[in-house]
Amino acid sequence: MEIAIKITLIASLILVGYSLSQLLTSYEGVCEKVKRFKELAVETESKDSEIKMSNTFLTGVLSVIFVVLLYLSGLAYWVVAVVAAKMVVTCILSNKELNMILTSDSVDQNFFKVSKVDSVINILTGLAVAVILIA
Repeated sequence: MEIAIKITLIASLILVGYSLSQLLTSYEGVCEKVKRFKELAVETESKDSEIKMSNTFLTGVLSVIFVVLLYLSGLAYWVVAVVAAKMVVTCILSNKELNMILTSDSVDQNFFKVSKVDSVINILTGLAVAVILIA
């Protein structure tokens, strides 16, 4: 098995694990994390613009790395394109969630449901990539 395929397999399992963690977190748990996040932001004197930039950079870089790994693993271009589009949607939702967090002390319950759907789709994406790579 080629090294890129092995790394991609690990990355897809990390995506599944992280998304599963997000899926299993309750609304109350998310609100508690938001509260703690905001406390830490105040303690470290972090500016909203810095927080937004770091979130955009982190989610963007991780998504690009994952998509590049898919490409290097030799997956069909259309698979790479679909996963890339899915990662763009996840980045947009992450940015929207962060904006919501910075302007209030909670996450809107409707948005919370959308993020759960996104987590399920990320789990299915990660599992599909893993199955394709193993097959």
